[in-house]
Amino acid sequence: MISEPQGQFASPAAEEATAADLAALTRFLQANETRLIEMHIAYSITRSYNAHVSTLPEAWRASVQGLNGAIALMLDTRGAAEADYDSDIGEDPSTVYGIEVARRHGLRGVPLAMFLSNFKGYRDSYLRLIQMTGFPAATEALYLRLVRGFFDRAEIGICTQWARGVVDADHDRLLAENQRVVTEKNKYLTIFESIQTPVFLIDAEGGIENMNHAAALLLSRDVVPGSVYYGSAARRSFQGLFGLDPRGIGPLLPEHEIETIDGRRWVSVSTQEMLDVSRKFLGTVISFTDVTDARRAREEAEALARAKTDFLATMSHEIRTPIHSIGGIVELLRQDALPPRAAGYVEAIDRSARVLSSIVSEILDYSRIEAGGMMLERVDFPLAEVTAEVARVIEPLVARKPGLLLHVDCPADLPCVSGDPAKLRQILLNLAGNAVKFTETGAVVIGLDLISRSPGRVLVRFSVRDTGPGIAPERLEQIFRPFTQSDSSIERKHGGTGLGLAISRRLAEMMGAELTVESHPGEGSCFRLVVPLDLAVRQGADCARARAKAKALPAKPLRLLLVEDDAVNRLVTETLLRQAGHQVRLAETGEAALQALAGQGFDLVLTDLNLPDLSGFDLGRAIRAHGDPAIARLPIAALSAHGPAVDAAALAAAGIGGFLAKPFPFARLEDLLRRVTGFASPRPIGSGGPARAEAPGQGIVDLTVLRGHAEALGPAPTGRIVATFKASLVHTGAALEAAVEAERWNEVAMIAHRLKSSARHVGLLALAEEAERAEMLASASGRRSADLAGQVADLVLSCRSAVGLVEAIWAEIAG
Repeated sequence: MISEPQGQFASPAAEEATAADLAALTRFLQANETRLIEMHIAYSITRSYNAHVSTLPEAWRASVQGLNGAIALMLDTRGAAEADYDSDIGEDPSTVYGIEVARRHGLRGVPLAMFLSNFKGYRDSYLRLIQMTGFPAATEALYLRLVRGFFDRAEIGICTQWARGVVDADHDRLLAENQRVVTEKNKYLTIFESIQTPVFLIDAEGGIENMNHAAALLLSRDVVPGSVYYGSAARRSFQGLFGLDPRGIGPLLPEHEIETIDGRRWVSVSTQEMLDVSRKFLGTVISFTDVTDARRAREEAEALARAKTDFLATMSHEIRTPIHSIGGIVELLRQDALPPRAAGYVEAIDRSARVLSSIVSEILDYSRIEAGGMMLERVDFPLAEVTAEVARVIEPLVARKPGLLLHVDCPADLPCVSGDPAKLRQILLNLAGNAVKFTETGAVVIGLDLISRSPGRVLVRFSVRDTGPGIAPERLEQIFRPFTQSDSSIERKHGGTGLGLAISRRLAEMMGAELTVESHPGEGSCFRLVVPLDLAVRQGADCARARAKAKALPAKPLRLLLVEDDAVNRLVTETLLRQAGHQVRLAETGEAALQALAGQGFDLVLTDLNLPDLSGFDLGRAIRAHGDPAIARLPIAALSAHGPAVDAAALAAAGIGGFLAKPFPFARLEDLLRRVTGFASPRPIGSGGPARAEAPGQGIVDLTVLRGHAEALGPAPTGRIVATFKASLVHTGAALEAAVEAERWNEVAMIAHRLKSSARHVGLLALAEEAERAEMLASASGRRSADLAGQVADLVLSCRSAVGLVEAIWAEIAG
């Protein structure tokens, strides 16, 4: 303790202080709050008084701030005037402060001696701080006199209040209760401050009454536990800080972006009303849960999914486009009388192509299901039709195995149901195809049973049994996983992707069905599909007549507008449609299509979705918004190699009423025309499947391509293909040079993509591969180097040399 002189209560002969001196003392004390706290904590940490107060440093800060405020008020009202120590009790700021703190601490059960000891500690801290600072002697003497005077007068107020006592008969009980309340407050305040989730206590007017340490850290790094409760950082508008009106938030606001000291963060917001015992509204408890990292992870996952979908769309387009084109040539070849040897070649190509097409379709179908792009149809159909169609498709496969028989086992009287027969056929064809593939001798049985029937509903069980090698018990569930087969030898012997059963089970789940398997090694397997279906409104003969009516449409030559930017695809499709008896007008771009519509009475627009100017979706929207009502009502169908990426909702929003994914059997084109226009072709389009030739890159030139065109289409149409290709090469080279000079790399990729497809359709395999490399480089993110410019420059030279090359090839073929 500081040793004070005996004459401290006598009037010292000190110089009269100025207002500036008093203001300087006030500022000095306020600036040293932290040092005063540290000095007093060091003093009181071993005193018994410490058990009666909060352990949070900010509670001591509130005490020091209260003391400094009282001293400042004294200096402001009395200045440096001497005080009469035995008068004005309760009016002087010093004694008023002493009376107030005595009242509060007395009610908390703090003994007078204990509190005076603690108050002496405050006096000691203030006096030592002044003495340690190094003020000039006169200033130090003045400051010591003023501070001593304050503490003297405050102690008089303390003793006066304590002497009055509390005349309540329940004095002891009141003291104990107050002490219990203080203890509880300290306990719950400690819990409140230790919660890691930001929590705000909002009053009825929307102001922040209190916030815990985690919440305060959102707004400032210079906060410690208890700073808001004991300080003045609260009482701010919650809406002003975070843009949320507490009265308008429900129990849970999933995500909201707020501004914090660390930048913008995303939080989920939960609220709870505060009510008193009479259910009166007091305010709201609001807590934040930071979801920024989770949101970022979700956005990254969504971006990855979109990238995957875009990649699959691109791959679908790249793979399906040549399959469709080659399949078209195979179909056209089949329509002519071929020599037996040539017909055998065509059939061999067709068989190999079907295998590759099946593999591609399985991969893309599974990806489409994963992306949520697979939609269920709902049509009325006879149940017996499904098993009959599956049997018709499987019979040729069974016929290749002399020791294998096919049976169809189903009741005679089966109802018409409503559902998706195409998906059911896909599942059953996969199951039956596997059964035939893996069974050499014995039988494959396709069964159908009605498990139960109720008004408007039927539960159906399809089954496919075989006498094949069977499946080991531990592999029964694994075979439904993607890219999994029951034995590694199967892949070597039979090929396949291992996706068929995974797709089948996912399709079954989409329909609310269950696909299971029972198998024993050496005894065969039995796959069962149990599916609930709605009964069709029409049954029996009415159902059959409705189906027959749907199939027996009147034939009519249609006026078709074909919008296709690829010259070879354009020629194949045009030839096919003209052979079916339709009139076809061609357009290479969306803008050209819109111009062609003016004043023409078309029955249907067939458009590719990937056009060089407007997309097929944009073209559809433009037609629907056309000022001519007849054009605005025109049916539109899309043909595209972008399989999984085409969203049915996007097609509908663009006014496109039909869609056919390339490659497709030509019979499906006929089905599309029937479905969209309501008319059949005068000469129905053939029913052959798509095919695929050998992969490009086996040589520089494939002479069989143009020979095949000549045999299928005739010399004159093939000559037009060659002339079109030669003319396009000149334009392509100039367009590539202009795009590179302007650094329009997306345009470079699009031009190279078209060149790749066109070159393959005339057999220039090396040019196609060179165009593909340029497309990949131009499409790659960040590839803007001289290497790409050099690659394109080489491609331009190849285009120029290809003019003479294709001319020479055609001269040799045409004779």
